[in-house]
Amino acid sequence: MKKILPILLAVVLSTLFVSCDIEIPELGDIVNAYSEPTRGEFEENVYTSDYLGLTFNKPASWLFFTDEEIAQAMNIGAEYLGEKFEEALKNNPTVYDMMAVDVVTRTNINVGYENLSKTFSTNITVKQYVEALKSQLSQTHGLNVSFPEEYDTVKLGENNYTRVICETKMAGTSMTQVFYLRKINGYMGFVIVTITNGYTVEQIEAMFN
Repeated sequence: MKKILPILLAVVLSTLFVSCDIEIPELGDIVNAYSEPTRGEFEENVYTSDYLGLTFNKPASWLFFTDEEIAQAMNIGAEYLGEKFEEALKNNPTVYDMMAVDVVTRTNINVGYENLSKTFSTNITVKQYVEALKSQLSQTHGLNVSFPEEYDTVKLGENNYTRVICETKMAGTSMTQVFYLRKINGYMGFVIVTITNGYTVEQIEAMFN
């Protein structure tokens, strides 16, 4: 089975945030008006994605990762998060658009897109995607993820997302991971939230509009 790269990377990053003394950087199938995902915009403490129809208002204790740091996490050049964003989408299974972390609790949020033509199939449904995710993560060594029996739908920004709330244990660290999934054209738009402590799911969702 092919890897669901955004989920696995988010788990690895989350463990890094909560376990290590790292240097934090400073700083449903709905046809969208755009044929391809577009890069979100940052203005001071606000991230806006017109393509996903959401805005994230960063609290004071949170920091946005720079393009260089996001690109390094994906092992691509930073230029692919700028003028070559469309090229990055076509040539990579997954592209992250925004990463943010709370420097106090290490709770973090990752937003991006998975090119389904490179990982599964553009015909895959969100439900099938979640089941594939569940199967793959259950086979990942050192990772214990408890999936809910049912998934719900919530509104994040202007659109509805399938929400999957999981309890995750990795490297001795327990966390709550929330996957918000929305299929748009041939892409899976995702918002992955990893809560270590200090926040509830409702408080995180209130940061979006």
